[in-house]
Amino acid sequence: MKNKKYIAGVLALALGLGIAAPSAEAAPAVQSLDYINGATNEYSFRMKEEARVHEQNVRKIRFEFRRDGDQEKYDRAMKEEQRRHDRAVKQIKRDYDQRTPWRR
Repeated sequence: MKNKKYIAGVLALALGLGIAAPSAEAAPAVQSLDYINGATNEYSFRMKEEARVHEQNVRKIRFEFRRDGDQEKYDRAMKEEQRRHDRAVKQIKRDYDQRTPWRR
């Protein structure tokens, strides 16, 4: 007898949640394209992605420096990474100014 009560309670809960959940028909007709990292457009997405890659590369360089302690190697790697990052950001800004589509 107790099992029937539990099953009935679970079914009632499931029906209640089903009614409370929004239906697919309530979605707006036009939905904006949302990027994974919260960007609202292609160029913002690319800038955030480049910032993430830059931070990851800097962390890797710092880790290598802590491991081997070679200051010259660290300085060289950081300068090269900064140059790479600056070139990438400049390209993204150039694409934005010229309204050219993303090409990898």
